Amino acid sequence: MLKLLKYEFFNMYRNKWIIFYFFFFLIVTSVLFYFTKEPVKVVATLLNIILLVIPLISLILGTIFLYDSRAFIELLLSQPINRRTIYTSKYIGIALSLSLSFTFGVIIPLFIFKGETDVNYTLYFSMVLSGIFMTFIFLSLAFLIGTIFEEKVKGFGVSILTWLYVTLIYDGIILFIIIYFQEYPLEKPVLFLSLINPVDLARIFVVLQLDISALLGYTGTIFKRFFETGMGITVSLSVMFLWILVPFFAGLRVFNKKDF
Repeated sequence: MLKLLKYEFFNMYRNKWIIFYFFFFLIVTSVLFYFTKEPVKVVATLLNIILLVIPLISLILGTIFLYDSRAFIELLLSQPINRRTIYTSKYIGIALSLSLSFTFGVIIPLFIFKGETDVNYTLYFSMVLSGIFMTFIFLSLAFLIGTIFEEKVKGFGVSILTWLYVTLIYDGIILFIIIYFQEYPLEKPVLFLSLINPVDLARIFVVLQLDISALLGYTGTIFKRFFETGMGITVSLSVMFLWILVPFFAGLRVFNKKDF
């Protein structure tokens, strides 16, 4: 597994998109620090960018790389190598390369500009951690999609629809429920809806550490009302771990039974 993981990790950095991914976050974070001297505004702006870009890139690249390596997977399957080893090493190798590119892209500007701003390091690294969680979650979903759907076009389409749901359609559904059922108690249903959207969970995880109700949104305000700050962070972290593990093991189960 370590040999395959090492191969996948370094193979990802031969791809220009990973380098572009790193420089994207490096440039965006540097510009935000340069023009915005308030660290909280930097975190708020960067968090919104992270919650849009990371799910999209993780889903698209994860799906594409899985389809493009189909011939290599078939070659590995002809060898005495366990299917679980192949699937896990490929997943971890890609996830680590994406996570490191993102992490270095947002951490390097922090140390360059830390002398000019009074940075809340706990808040900043919580934002970085949420981005890493997003990478692992949506790459897990990408592998599940790529394993279930044989055709590349279908898999790619489902990945785009998944991204549209968690970033755009979800908010529309919440708004519709709030308006249409405004006469009913909605706290518990909306709390449940916040748990089934990893993007909303990541936002809540970071913003719960600040007393900024405007950034929490409706679901975040309800989440904070039901859970104290410490408990809310623990619950959001636990559910995000489930969002990684459930699609991963579901995809692994399909992969083990798949006829290549």
